[in-house]
Amino acid sequence: MSNLPGDVPNPLPCRHQMRVVQQIQPTVDLLRNMDSQHPDVLRQHLIDLQDYHSGLVFRSAVESIRGSYIASSTSGRERFVADVLSEMKSHGLIFDFDQLSSSQRWDFEVFPESDLSYLAVIEVKGGEGNSINISVRSRLVKEFGIWSHLDGSIQHHPSHGARSVVNRITNELSTRGKHVDMLFFRDILCGSRARPCPKYPGQETTIGAKTCPDIFLFPQRVPTLEDPEPPVHTIETLRLPKLLLNHFGVPKEEYEKHIWYVHMRLVRRENDPQNRLQRLTTIRYEGSDVVQGRGKPFLPTG
Repeated sequence: MSNLPGDVPNPLPCRHQMRVVQQIQPTVDLLRNMDSQHPDVLRQHLIDLQDYHSGLVFRSAVESIRGSYIASSTSGRERFVADVLSEMKSHGLIFDFDQLSSSQRWDFEVFPESDLSYLAVIEVKGGEGNSINISVRSRLVKEFGIWSHLDGSIQHHPSHGARSVVNRITNELSTRGKHVDMLFFRDILCGSRARPCPKYPGQETTIGAKTCPDIFLFPQRVPTLEDPEPPVHTIETLRLPKLLLNHFGVPKEEYEKHIWYVHMRLVRRENDPQNRLQRLTTIRYEGSDVVQGRGKPFLPTG
């Protein structure tokens, strides 16, 4: 996807503080060159200088930390969503919810009201497109949502992850017919000193965990050649988004500050000897087109 020019965020307004970002590369250089620049520190910890790189001590340590971090992040993401749903239930915003085991198709089943035939489900993912593997939706599901949770990395701005995740979802929707209604996108750093949130004037650096996820709404149906540009969901065609906005205390007049609309159109490529299709995607925010993109050509299924 490519950004459009203009002053509108494309997409997501939150950005890292440059003073924080500028510290990443010096930290990398420091750790990578500890054996040559600070050998005494390594010796104090009984680390052999010759083994630091040649013996793969440094690389193995990095991989061990990364593995532990990924494992804790996965459980942390699901715990955060479980806490949100638990609070929504206790405040009467939803009737009930279930957290499912890892062997099942999605992570949470949510019942917005006592009519248990109305089932909404949530899959919890990371904040990058390559972490998005979408389950096949059953006919019993009325609303299918992805909760994409960044765990505080400052390597990229949140917009990078949002574009990547939206691209993955629209690709799955158009090429495989996996229908997703909504994406809840949240970064644990948003509303903190490292990443002030402009959606909360006066609380940019203190709102923290009370920041509402950005909500991306997708087409109401899977696009086909017979129905190439289905209407996009609104706050009225789904139940979970409005309930979540209310849980995070967003006033009705400020709903649109938190909602992004993902429009899709399916077209047949001209002069394509393979007769392939292509998806055109536009993300709209507060009435303006902020991102446009073309998906890779693909052959129709069926």
